[in-house]
Amino acid sequence: MERENRENKKGFPNTGFTIIHKDFIDNWTKIIGTGPTMLYFQLLSYCYGNKTHAWPSVGTLGKRMGVTKNTIRKYREVLIKYGLIEKMCKRKSANGDYQTNLYQIAKSDKLPELNHVE
Repeated sequence: MERENRENKKGFPNTGFTIIHKDFIDNWTKIIGTGPTMLYFQLLSYCYGNKTHAWPSVGTLGKRMGVTKNTIRKYREVLIKYGLIEKMCKRKSANGDYQTNLYQIAKSDKLPELNHVE
């Protein structure tokens, strides 16, 4: 059996890491706090290559971070407030229940200017 070649569209291997701009770590964490920072990192981990959208459920994010759904919602509101993510819409399941949210993520090297948010 042939091994699957796991590369993104630009030919780079998907190596299992997420690049975070140093300015984000140095500056944004002080403004938004550790919890929202970790949620941003989780959402960003879904956006490999040139992807800017992610759609994990609140439950999935809570399990990955070891916190409750309500905590994820609070962290999410902080990220929305500062323009780090935009909640695009809720996706519905086949039975009509809300299944998950769709988020547009601001990549860490293209974030709002800090002088507009402090």
